[in-house]
Amino acid sequence: MKQILPLIRIQLMEFFPVSALKNTADAGAKKRAKRRLTSTLVMFLACAYMSATYSMGMLKGGLDGLTYTLAPAFMLVAGCVLGAVTTLSKAGTVLFSSASLDPLLTLPLSRRTVVLSRLFSLYFEEFLISAGMLLTSGVCCQIVVGTLPKAFWPVLVLTIFLSPLIPMGVGGLVGLFVNMLTARMKNKSLFTTVFSMAFLLGVMFLSFNAGTLFTDMADIAGSLQTRLFSLYPPARLFVAGIGGDVGAFLLFAAISLVALALLALAAVKGFAFFYGAINATASGKAFRMGRQKQAGTLLTLCKKELRQKYNTPAWVMNTDIGTVMAVIMTVALIVVGKAQVMEVLEGVFGLGSQAGLIFGLVIAAAQCLSLTATSSVSMEGKGIYIIKALPIRANVWLRSKLLVSMLPPVAGGLLCGVALTVAWKLPFWNALLILGLCVLVGWAFSVVELALGLHFCRFDWENPVEVIKQGGGVLLSMLVTLAFIGGGVALIVFMGYLGAAILCGLLLAVALPIRLVMGKRAEKTLTKL
Repeated sequence: MKQILPLIRIQLMEFFPVSALKNTADAGAKKRAKRRLTSTLVMFLACAYMSATYSMGMLKGGLDGLTYTLAPAFMLVAGCVLGAVTTLSKAGTVLFSSASLDPLLTLPLSRRTVVLSRLFSLYFEEFLISAGMLLTSGVCCQIVVGTLPKAFWPVLVLTIFLSPLIPMGVGGLVGLFVNMLTARMKNKSLFTTVFSMAFLLGVMFLSFNAGTLFTDMADIAGSLQTRLFSLYPPARLFVAGIGGDVGAFLLFAAISLVALALLALAAVKGFAFFYGAINATASGKAFRMGRQKQAGTLLTLCKKELRQKYNTPAWVMNTDIGTVMAVIMTVALIVVGKAQVMEVLEGVFGLGSQAGLIFGLVIAAAQCLSLTATSSVSMEGKGIYIIKALPIRANVWLRSKLLVSMLPPVAGGLLCGVALTVAWKLPFWNALLILGLCVLVGWAFSVVELALGLHFCRFDWENPVEVIKQGGGVLLSMLVTLAFIGGGVALIVFMGYLGAAILCGLLLAVALPIRLVMGKRAEKTLTKL
C-alpha cells in the first residue's frame, strides 16, 4: 500500500496538475498543465450537461412517480456501455504497453503494485464520467420529484464509485485477449477497431432483440425500463437499491468488486504472458516498392486521413459511434413499424405530421456528437512539421479534413433515409429530406468542430486518447451538439416546417462565415500551429 499510493498520486496529478501550475517556471509546462486541467474539468462538465439534458427531458416528459428511477438508470447504462467499449480498445495499451510502463518496471516495485496502479488509470477516467452523469441525474430527480427515498442519495453516491468496475472488468478482460491476438497482425489497430464495433453492435442487438421495442404502447416507461435491464442487467439491482432494497445493492456492489478482482487477478498472475504477447511485433515484414499512382492532392490527403483514422481504434469508436447508433435506431423503428411509431408521435407529442423532419434531425444530430474534424488537427501530432514543409495549400489540407469528417454522417443519412423510406413506404422526398439534413448538419458541424480543433490543438500528446476524448475542442463540440438537438426539436415542435427552415438558416449563418474566414486565414493559421 505504501508503494502504490505514490503511483496513484502521480496519475492523479496527470488529471489535476495543480502542483505543476504552482511550482514550475517553464511557460510551456504551465500551458500544458492548464490545458490538461481544463480538459479534465470540461469532460466532467460535458457529462453533467448531457445528463441534465436527458434526465430533465425524461422526467418532464411524464416519467415521474415510481418511474423517476429511469433517469439515473439510463445514465448508468450509457456510461457503462461506453466504458466497456473504450476499456476494450485501450486496456492492453494502458496495462502492458504504455510509454510510462517500462520506467516503472526498472524500479524496485512488485508487479502487483505496478498493475494495480495502472488499473487506476483505467478507473479514474470512467469515474469522472460516472460522477458527471449520475450526480447530475440525481439532482434532476430531486428537483422534479421532490421527496426521494432515504436510500436514494447514499446508494447513488456509492454507485458513482462502483459503476466503472463492471465495464472495466468485462471490457478489460476482452481487450487483453484481443490485443494479444492482434499483436502480430500487420493491421492490428484496424482489427481492434472492427472488433470493438462488433462488440458494441452485439450488445445492442442482444438487448433490442429480446422482444419488440415497445411491448405496450400505453406503458412507454415500463418498456424503456425493460430495454435498459436487457442491455445492462446490473441496472435492475441499482434501481432496486435506490428504492431501498439493501440486499439488491449489496449484490450490485459484490458483482462490481468481483469484476475488478478478475481483471486484476488476470493482469497480475498473467503479467509476463500478456506483456510478451501484447508487445510482440508482426513477423515476416518485407519492404516492397509498389507502383506509384497519380492522384490529386486532395484525394491523397483524404486517403492519409482515413488511414490514420481507421488505424486508431479510439478515434473510430469516438467519432463513428454516432453513425452506428443512428443505424441501430433506424432498424429499431423499422422493426416496431410505422403505425405504432406514428401513434406515439401523434398521441404523446402531437408531432405525427413532422415525423420525417424529426427523424432526419435526430439521425443527423446523433452522428455529429464528436466528428473526426474536432481532433483531426491535433492527431497530426509531432509530424505537423511535415505538413508545413510540403508544397500543399493549407486550405486544401483543411478541406480534406472536412470531407473525411462528413463521410460517416452522409453515408449514415443515405442508408438510414433510404431504409426508413422503403420499409415504411414513405414518399421518396422523405429519403432526400433525411439525407439533406444529414449533409447540412454534417457539414456545419464539421466546420465548427474543425475551427474548435484548430483553436484547441495540441501536438505534444503521448497517447491519442488525450486529444480524441479529452481535448477541449472535442468536449465543447459535444455541448454545442446537445444544445442544437434541444433547440432544433423545440423549433419543430412549435413551428413545424418553418422551424426546420429557420434551423437550417441558422446553421448556414453560423458555419458559412466560419468556413470563409477559415479559408482566408488558412496559410497564416497553419504557420502558427
